[in-house]
Amino acid sequence: MTLYPFSNSFGLTLILCLIIAFFMTPSTSNPLAQVCINSKNPRFCLDVFALNTYDSPYELTIVAINLTLATASKTIKKIHTLIDQIEDEHLIDIYNYCLNFYQFVIDYLRSTEERFLKEKQCVDVNDAGMTAQVNAFRCEKEFQRKWGYIYDSTLTKENKNLSIFGSIIVSATDLLYNSTLRKNS
Repeated sequence: MTLYPFSNSFGLTLILCLIIAFFMTPSTSNPLAQVCINSKNPRFCLDVFALNTYDSPYELTIVAINLTLATASKTIKKIHTLIDQIEDEHLIDIYNYCLNFYQFVIDYLRSTEERFLKEKQCVDVNDAGMTAQVNAFRCEKEFQRKWGYIYDSTLTKENKNLSIFGSIIVSATDLLYNSTLRKNS
């Protein structure tokens, strides 16, 4: 005799399918939920963005861009501080690479944000979000790049956050693009 009605594999599979279907069902009433569920870390996304309400994917995209810019700028300041505190030339090289990766993300986001605000084109912003994710990965991998030298990354948290914010931008611009298509059809 089974104590729990869903203890067999069929019952568990059915429940799992229902939960997945719930999260995959499009909802136009809550852009934040739609964006966060498609980001790399939905919990982080909800924690960061839940302080405000967002009426549109456009508004959410702008906030995501600004938060990503703030995060990347803060990391650049940290990298400068780290460079000033060390003498190891290999680590200085690594930090300089990371500095370039982060600066590129900032420059790219700023230029795409200007076009986004003027023309409401989201393709460039989506690319900038993907670039943020890639450059966060590249920075993290720089710490293992030097032959004969393996360094523990001191920027793991920052790289992870930049990657998550990049995924939020991509998710927000995807939602914006899809909502624009629905309006135009």
